[in-house]
Amino acid sequence: MDKSHYFDHVCNDTIPTQPDEEDVTALDMVSEAVEEIMDNVKNAFTPKDPDERD
Repeated sequence: MDKSHYFDHVCNDTIPTQPDEEDVTALDMVSEAVEEIMDNVKNAFTPKDPDERD
C-alpha cells in the first residue's frame, strides 16, 4: 500500500489549523496552566518577610 501522500491529503484535511497558529501545540495551554499553578504554590509558601525565610 502506497502511503507516500498520506500526510499531504489525509492529515491536512482532518487537522484544522489556522495558518497563524501553526506554531501552537495542544499542550501549550497545559504548560501555561502548570506554570501558573506552580507560581501560585511558590507564592503561597514563600514568606513575605525576608527574615522569615531561614
